Amino acid sequence: MAKTEPGNPPLPKPESKLDIDYRAGAVPLWVKEVIETHLAIETEDAKSAGTLGYMARALVIATMPYKDPKADVFKRENGNFRLRILAGYEGGIPYGIYPRLLLSWVSTEAVRTQSPIIELGDSLSDFLRDVLDLSSSGGARGTSTRVIEQLKRLFGSLITAEYVGGMQERGFLLKNVLIADGIQIHEDDLTLKPSSTNGIDKPHDPAPLWTPQKQHEAGKWRSKVQLSNSFFNECIDRPVPIDLRAYKTLRGSPLAMDVYTWLTYRMSYTERRTRPIPWESLMGQFGSNYTTDRAVRDFRRAFEKALKAVQVVYPRANVQTEDRGLILNPSPPHIIKQTSLF
Repeated sequence: MAKTEPGNPPLPKPESKLDIDYRAGAVPLWVKEVIETHLAIETEDAKSAGTLGYMARALVIATMPYKDPKADVFKRENGNFRLRILAGYEGGIPYGIYPRLLLSWVSTEAVRTQSPIIELGDSLSDFLRDVLDLSSSGGARGTSTRVIEQLKRLFGSLITAEYVGGMQERGFLLKNVLIADGIQIHEDDLTLKPSSTNGIDKPHDPAPLWTPQKQHEAGKWRSKVQLSNSFFNECIDRPVPIDLRAYKTLRGSPLAMDVYTWLTYRMSYTERRTRPIPWESLMGQFGSNYTTDRAVRDFRRAFEKALKAVQVVYPRANVQTEDRGLILNPSPPHIIKQTSLF
C-alpha cells in the first residue's frame, strides 16, 4: 500500500484517485469537489467567476511544511533555490492547509488593492466561510481555533528566499523578512468565548472575531494585517496567478495544493520538453519530511496521487512520470496572463 504524505488526510484508495469506481459511490468528499470544480472551471474562467487569485513566487518554488516540524527553523531546497522559515511566534512554524489558504488570500488582496494593509473580515465565521470556504467550529481543536493558531504562526514568521550560485537575477531578495509588520487584533477578540442566548451557553458557537468591541463602532473599525514592505513587494512583483476554486478544492491534500501552484508557475515559462526532474529533487522541494529507507519511492507514490488530483482541475498540464523523474511538456498555464489583474 502506498504511503501518504505525512500529516495529510488519507489520499484516495486504491493506488490512484483515477482508479476509484465512482459508480460505487466510494469517493472521498474532497475528490468529488475536485471533479465538480473541474466542470465549473470548464464552464466559466476564473476572472469571470471572480476567483482569480495570486500566490507569491517564493512560496510556490519551495513550500511550507505539511505537518508540524516541531522546530524553530524549517528549510526547503529546489535546485539552487533555498527557502528558510524561522518561527517568530512561540507556537512554531506554519504548516498544513490553513496557512496556505491564508497566504493565497493575502497575496490576492495585496495584488488586488496594491496595498500592504490587508483588511480582515468582520467575524471569524465570515472569514472562514467567505475567504477560506471552511465551516466554523469552536473548541480547543475547532476550525476557528486552529486557523487563529496558524494565522499567528504565518504572520509571525521570518522568511529567507534566495538563489545560490550567482542567480540573483531571479529577483529573490528576501533575507530574514518578516511576513507582517503588525496585526491589529484585540487579544480579547482572539479568545473564542462561548456565546450566550437567554442565559444558556452554547459552548460550540464561536464568539465574534475581528469585530468592533462597541456596537456604535460597527463598520468603522476593522482589524488589519500590515505586510512588511519586502514581503508585499514579493507578493506584487510577478505573482503567480491561480484559480482559487482549484486551489481551495484541493485542500484535501496540501501536497496537491503545492503541486498545482508550482505546475501553473512552471508552465508559464516552459517552452520545450524538459529533462526528467529527479524524484530526489522533487522530494527536497515538496517532501523533505520523508525519512525512511524507501523515502524516494514513498514520495513518488504520494506525489503521483496528488498529481492525478491536480490534473482533474488542470487537465492541460502535459506531464509524464517515469523512473528517472517528472517530465514537463510545454503547456498553457492554468491561468492565461491577464491584461488587467481584476
